[in-house]
Amino acid sequence: MKIEVGKLKPGHKRVNVSQVKRRPSFEIANDFMELNFKPIIEAETEATLSRGELRRRRRQQKRQARRGRHSILRNSAVIAAIFIVIAVATVFVWWCSSSEPVNAADKSVRQFVIDKGATTEEVANALQKAGFIRNTLAFRIYKRFHGGDIQAGTHMLSPSYGMTKIVDKLATADSDEVDIQIPPGLTLNELKEVFKGYDYTDAEIEKALSAHYDSPILADKPDNASLEGYLYPDTYRVLAGDGLDKVIKKALNQLALVSSRNNLKVKFAGRGLSFYQGITLASIVTKEVKNQADQKLVASVFYNRLEAGMNLGSDVTFQYAYKMGMCNTNSPDCTSTYNTRNNPGLPPGPIANPSLSAMLAVAEPPASGYYYFVAGEDGKTYFSETADQHNQAVADHCGKLCK
Repeated sequence: MKIEVGKLKPGHKRVNVSQVKRRPSFEIANDFMELNFKPIIEAETEATLSRGELRRRRRQQKRQARRGRHSILRNSAVIAAIFIVIAVATVFVWWCSSSEPVNAADKSVRQFVIDKGATTEEVANALQKAGFIRNTLAFRIYKRFHGGDIQAGTHMLSPSYGMTKIVDKLATADSDEVDIQIPPGLTLNELKEVFKGYDYTDAEIEKALSAHYDSPILADKPDNASLEGYLYPDTYRVLAGDGLDKVIKKALNQLALVSSRNNLKVKFAGRGLSFYQGITLASIVTKEVKNQADQKLVASVFYNRLEAGMNLGSDVTFQYAYKMGMCNTNSPDCTSTYNTRNNPGLPPGPIANPSLSAMLAVAEPPASGYYYFVAGEDGKTYFSETADQHNQAVADHCGKLCK
């Protein structure tokens, strides 16, 4: 057969067949024989073996096959274990990184407000946007398995807080708000001790009490007068870390609100008193008696005495002067102008923060013919119209209290 070789196409090279390295024919034939006749050869070999040798041979082949399978399984298990270790290590590194503070060096504390009904996802996104957490998914995972319910409100957070601390703070109701109670009938000195109980220092208290406050309720307060009588008794909620001035502003605003609601300025004026004088008299009533009904009658006694040109004769006024260091004796002999036993009219200013009931009693006192009263040993207050009746009431009910 004749083979014609055409011309080479451009780019093709001519191959010299004599230069191609060929496998020896013997090797090719040998590989062919092993591939096709190996089963026959093995079968003929097995035919020459005894039964025992044949069983041993087959057991050996099975063991080799099992070793092969076990080797494959072992290698697969090793590879799988390596992948698992890598995955766990990756997740661990991610978790540690995501749980760390955003900035451990930034110790500043800022407000973070959570609205009622906010979802965990919304809170997580807001936290990340505000710079308090690194990763929203990590926050949601930790919250799911470790955190309590997120409480609405204002929380104080810092970029230096880790994930655990942030979740714990958000799960605590009102965790960053403090209720500060101002009881009625206390002097400023006594209120200072109350404020110390809320971790305010002496310097912070003095600074707050001496600060200037732009409140309309202070309009007629003398410039040299303190805030005695103006810190309305109530419970005030402030954020942890807020200065005492925030509490005082709230107390002044509350006094203004109460005064407006009850038209106290107008009612005091109707009795011939300024607002400052009204709370001064109310502070005396507050210190004298606690019962609201008695407070009304005590207010009527004081008005009757003022109209009659009599001294108020209130023991709580010289007791206040003594406590404040205005005189050297806790008795009617006290020389202070606050002593209404010896001085006519009202004292120079309030002697405590008055209760609302006392202010209302001074604003709208009932009509009565009483000019005297005394607190009995039985806890009751006895009112009298004349000095003789009063002296008898003292003898009958006062006992050791008046000695």
